Amino acid sequence: MNFDSMQKDWAILHQDKDHAVVLKPAGMAVHGRGQHTLTTQLNRDGRLSDAATWQHIHRLDYGTRGPVMFAKTPTAQKALQAHWPLFTKTYHAWHAGEWKTESGVAAFPLDGKPCQTTFKCLGSRPWGVHGKASLVEWSLQTGRTHQIRRHAAALGHAIVGDPVYGRPPIYTGHGLHLTCTDLAWTHPITGNPLTVRVTPAKKMKRALPGTFVPHAPSPFLRLFDGS
Repeated sequence: MNFDSMQKDWAILHQDKDHAVVLKPAGMAVHGRGQHTLTTQLNRDGRLSDAATWQHIHRLDYGTRGPVMFAKTPTAQKALQAHWPLFTKTYHAWHAGEWKTESGVAAFPLDGKPCQTTFKCLGSRPWGVHGKASLVEWSLQTGRTHQIRRHAAALGHAIVGDPVYGRPPIYTGHGLHLTCTDLAWTHPITGNPLTVRVTPAKKMKRALPGTFVPHAPSPFLRLFDGS
């Protein structure tokens, strides 16, 4: 299911009696204190009478846009948590500089824990403060805190707009250029395969037609064509 690239609020991507997947915008925490968390907003929405019972299965960074999964029953929660590592999570990010390695695996540990992320550079284009920026597709095999951000920085190409792991100069326009584009999973009760695909926000698209130099093919590349 695709949503408008200018969408600024959360939106339901999938929902049934067992679980739901919600689009979290950038600049919103999944849970915590305050009124502007995704969980709080769901609980306050009058259309979702059962939202208070929803339990998030995972989290996305405050600055990351993408789908967040919630269980609506204890049975669904147990099943989703057990199978979460098997689900496919595809991310895309713009990185400072020109990425030289077309594809590979970042497998060094984070915080002393095993960690693995596969990556593929889809291409590059001119980018103001960085000279060039590269669009990279990431797939998570583990789910450590700031996993993509930390692996990218260690590989020498921090995510554009990352104030924590980036090196000066830091691009300060429009926040972190990281989005979860696609989530594929199996239904917690029926086992049927399900997928949601999210249209990237405007900032993630190629701003100048004709300036992008492709490096590797991807079925997701058309989502970032700037149209």
